[in-house]
Amino acid sequence: MIPFTPLSRPLASLVAVSAWIAFSGSNPLWAPPFTLEGPGVDPADFRVTVFADGLDFPLGMAELSDGSIIATVSEGTSFFNSNGKLVRFVDSNGDGVADGSPQVLYDDLPGSLTSVCVGGELVFVVGVGRPLTILRKGETSSDPLTFVGRVDFNYPGTTTYHAHSALELRETPGVDDSYDLFFQIGSDSNFAESTRTVTIESSTVAGVAGTLVADSAYMMTIVDEGSQARMSRVVQVGAGLRNAAGFTFHPATGDLYLQDNGIDGLEVATEPHSADELNFIAREDVGREPIPDFGFPDNYIAYRTGEVVGGEGVQPVIAFQPVPDPQTGRRSEGPNDITFAPPGFPDGLNTGIFLGFHGIFNQGGLANDQNAVVYADPETGGYFHFIHGQQEGIGHPDGLLATRNTLFVADMTTGGNMNDGAGQGVIYQIKALTPPVPPDLAARRAGPNLELTWDRGVLQQTDDLEGEWQDVDQAFSPFVADPEGKRRFFRVVY
Repeated sequence: MIPFTPLSRPLASLVAVSAWIAFSGSNPLWAPPFTLEGPGVDPADFRVTVFADGLDFPLGMAELSDGSIIATVSEGTSFFNSNGKLVRFVDSNGDGVADGSPQVLYDDLPGSLTSVCVGGELVFVVGVGRPLTILRKGETSSDPLTFVGRVDFNYPGTTTYHAHSALELRETPGVDDSYDLFFQIGSDSNFAESTRTVTIESSTVAGVAGTLVADSAYMMTIVDEGSQARMSRVVQVGAGLRNAAGFTFHPATGDLYLQDNGIDGLEVATEPHSADELNFIAREDVGREPIPDFGFPDNYIAYRTGEVVGGEGVQPVIAFQPVPDPQTGRRSEGPNDITFAPPGFPDGLNTGIFLGFHGIFNQGGLANDQNAVVYADPETGGYFHFIHGQQEGIGHPDGLLATRNTLFVADMTTGGNMNDGAGQGVIYQIKALTPPVPPDLAARRAGPNLELTWDRGVLQQTDDLEGEWQDVDQAFSPFVADPEGKRRFFRVVY
């Protein structure tokens, strides 16, 4: 038998302090406009702070190797008439508030930025209908980024209805210095099969060519060749999707989860025709034939009634209705960013998915009754409002980033108006103060091998319990350990 350790400990201890009032940016002393709620949620288990404020439409976020945070901002008279920047936030004393003004890492970007991802030495950033820009990190996280290349998306005519905006990344399985980027080409109308196609091209990234169909999700593979980048392929991974503007990977299994925006109301735009969805593609099926078809436009779950219309295509894992009662409950509409929960969150909140809902387009506060942050459990199909919408001081909490024990939430503009909300953007930090039960690592015989399974965290191995532990590269649950070779010990850490 291959020895293994069934328990693991947090990589760092948590400091049990609480700071509901934060010093930050342009507002020297104020509290976040929300408390945390939901079944089994104890607000005392978290520290909620204003991480940064006074920002111009912050949305996409990623963690750098030193623990600092990189984020997109769009500076201009409106989100749609703006210039893009990537900025870096440092919290040197760990108080949940970024130190001073953000550092600009790169400022020559198109505006309307929505998403940023980091893979190896490369940084990928994109905006609504804007080019995909590829940048390179310096020797340290504080060094300015340098330009590598840009991929252009060419839409027919002047329409960019439901243009690409999402971006998620994984390392290409089994290939060094290669990254799979996931994005959407949404529908060209509210409630009809799309007819447009979109072409991609580049003068700075080798190998870029292709024609993409709408109502789809795609995977583009970018290879880092040192001084330049090359696209090795672009493949469709999903069809029948109205606007899949958020992707996330299960950290233990590698399965892909993606949201889809439901059909807007046919008579009253703010009363949806179909429910927003959480969908699923197994890791081994990502990018392979047959491409899963999720049914848009003729197959969907009707809003409020839950009626399955059409019934063809892949059914959603969850269809989001008002809670607790579909007719009278709290609403959440227009999911944008989605992320698996921090593995260091309290039990009951550390294996599901958080979703940020935009709500009514140009409204905030009490006028927006749909802009919640929702926690959903794909295993049970249950979900609840972790931060409920329709609160003064909340506009569009669209951006999410999960780190080891922290959830960052980016509110693009607290007033809600995307046309004149510059300087009203806020990033909140929600940090767990109570460590959860350690991840469960189980083992069973699978023929001559040992099969390991775990629910969250990272699999590590060592051949000496007194020595150094190392991450098992691209290990997903279930993981089959070959008994041949030297003795190894395994554990899972979060």
